[in-house]
Amino acid sequence: MTAPLYEALMDYVKKQIIPFHMPGHKQGRIFPEEYLVNLTKIDLTEVPGLDNLHNPEGPILEAQKLAARAFGAKESFFLVNGTTSGIYAAMYAVLDPDDKVLIMRNSHKSVYNGLVLTGAVPFYINPEIDYESGIPMGVNIDKLEECLKKNESIKAVVITYPNYYGFCSDIEKISDIVHKYHKILIVDEAHGAHFPFSGNLPLSSLQVGADIVVQSIHKTLSSFTQSSILHLNSDRVDTNRLKYFLSLFQSTSPSYLLMSSLDLARDYMEKEGKNRLEKAIILADYARHEINTLGGVRCLGEEILGSFGIVDFDKTKLTISVKNLGITGPEAEGFLRENFNIQVEMADTFNILAMITLADNKEEVELLIKGLANMKNLKKDKKLEVEIEDYPDVPEMVLKPAEAIRQKTKWVSLEDAEGSICADFIIPYPPGVPLVCPGERIKKDMVKYINVLYNKGIKILGLNKNNSLLVCEI
Repeated sequence: MTAPLYEALMDYVKKQIIPFHMPGHKQGRIFPEEYLVNLTKIDLTEVPGLDNLHNPEGPILEAQKLAARAFGAKESFFLVNGTTSGIYAAMYAVLDPDDKVLIMRNSHKSVYNGLVLTGAVPFYINPEIDYESGIPMGVNIDKLEECLKKNESIKAVVITYPNYYGFCSDIEKISDIVHKYHKILIVDEAHGAHFPFSGNLPLSSLQVGADIVVQSIHKTLSSFTQSSILHLNSDRVDTNRLKYFLSLFQSTSPSYLLMSSLDLARDYMEKEGKNRLEKAIILADYARHEINTLGGVRCLGEEILGSFGIVDFDKTKLTISVKNLGITGPEAEGFLRENFNIQVEMADTFNILAMITLADNKEEVELLIKGLANMKNLKKDKKLEVEIEDYPDVPEMVLKPAEAIRQKTKWVSLEDAEGSICADFIIPYPPGVPLVCPGERIKKDMVKYINVLYNKGIKILGLNKNNSLLVCEI
């Protein structure tokens, strides 16, 4: 090979694999032809007339204003370093070192990295977990309010909405409670950029008054990967401070390809995109119904509502449980890829996740249904069961995450880890909720619990092949 990455990409394209995964444009299906043929020509820099992302006064500023109007925000800012950079900027805009912040225990890694960067002190709220599907679901509203009532010094709350699988906590009540206690609400809405454009999808957190909302436009709409938008939606945040940190966490050579794709994605949604999105929702409803008639597989949906802190769900996300077939998600994923040329978005122990966007069509959905119908040939004698006991309480935090990652570290066996201060995350999949975070003390009951999961075959991030973990040398 002379260009291995390029050749791998071209190999994927030549196989004509059907993408039930992000980005939402599904290999450029809804970009104007004029745009695609001129991609290399518009890969430009800050020449006269093209504006500057870090001090926009011309077309970039105008494009951001149009985005704010379309999504329903006070101000919107283009992100070329992904939603991750927006999470960092949002947390920096409202948090100083040693400020208290409440976050969901199953937050994206960028939120935990934000704790390291800001030096903030985290308080955690565990998600409600559906042990049948192995999925961490929503926030218990009463527990959220109880935490804010008990800890008056908390300055901000960071919520993930929706979760990766499209299931939604009661964001309206969350917003009301957070603001009742005069806190700032930051929402990682990476998977909900399409919500503002349909009444048949969950509410966008922008609609219920969240202060800062960060969306990955490339995931469910049609911009290029790594392009996102941060929306400022209230007067509770210092705009100038936010702009400074946006500049700090973004490249000084922002891609005009990424920025122009954001502009086009917004323009498309305001024109024909809304109608295409409604068709995608109808298509997803059809797929869910048909999948649930097959037997052996189950596509999660309305039956979840009212449980596990969930009040709504994104119909365009197809979370398909294969545990009744006695197979794992990765086995199902491989079967579809090898036999039907279908690539799903993700596979966990019990499920596969397929994404339908405004770029999909019925023929491909029918093939997905056919592939799932044929999956019964993989059926094993026993239903896949990995019983997981209730998660232990969040461990004692001895050091802030920002302090823990700066300590000298060493590897110790799990059996010898009792009393040590963890220097990394210990995360079982499923359900993807950290058992231990950097700076937390590992107690005997946690060692025992991790051993139980490990012996049941649960994949645990943070444990190496020798069943050892990284701890602080203090």
